[in-house]
Amino acid sequence: MPLLAALPLAAQAQDALPRMHAGETAATWLSELRGGLTWHDPAWLAGGRESGLDINGELLFVTPLPRAWAESLSPSWRWLATPRPHLGFTANTSGNTSSGYFGATWSVPLAHDVFRRGDAIRLDLFGGGAVHDGLRNTHLTDRKALGSSLLFRGGGEIGYQFTPRHSVALFIDHMSNGGLSRSNEGLNTVGLRFGLGF
Repeated sequence: MPLLAALPLAAQAQDALPRMHAGETAATWLSELRGGLTWHDPAWLAGGRESGLDINGELLFVTPLPRAWAESLSPSWRWLATPRPHLGFTANTSGNTSSGYFGATWSVPLAHDVFRRGDAIRLDLFGGGAVHDGLRNTHLTDRKALGSSLLFRGGGEIGYQFTPRHSVALFIDHMSNGGLSRSNEGLNTVGLRFGLGF
């Protein structure tokens, strides 16, 4: 089903997602905690050469944009006005590239009440930057030459929300310098992670 055809479901499924806006009390700037395991730079995905399992953790915050901005949009497009800032890390267990990253996540609810009342399927799109401890230039056959210490990072995630507080998702991300350095061997990860909403 094309994404645009699914967007009208966004209004119906919004309540099945974690909290997007700040609440009435202090300490309501947290939205969600996500974490899991990722496959580091798989060979079948754009010529991966590094290896190992990664541990991933990510903290999402409520959107800094006013709730009124989202409510002023058509229900089908309110997700555009709810970008959640995120901070995260990916730690490689085999001594290869680890990274810390930052950016924003947009969550698009695609369907609700799929297997049980109150559940949902969501699509996340995210982008931002990352810093890493990998190699900028190398001729090693089992390491990537990433070109610079600061990289662009983007990707997507398809998730199943058991409830607004609990989810499981498959995700993929990509880091590279966008061709701004002479060396630009991008790094990909694919993984499974769980989410806990606040």
